[in-house]
Amino acid sequence: LGATIVGAAAGELITTWTLAISRGLNIRALAGMIVPYPTLAEIGKRAAITYFLPSLSSVWVRRTIAFLRRFG
Repeated sequence: LGATIVGAAAGELITTWTLAISRGLNIRALAGMIVPYPTLAEIGKRAAITYFLPSLSSVWVRRTIAFLRRFG
């Protein structure tokens, strides 16, 4: 696993991915990270959230989330 970022502000953008790789974090951990806003580092979190978007269209997942919001 690795990450490469090339271009303007690459130094700021790579920090999220450096942390994830060095700590062995998964995509779920990245999606749950709270980072200062607005920064370019927020792009990494948004990419992780985008990874989960297809599963959110599942009826089963939406019902589970609704249940947890109500009783969780």
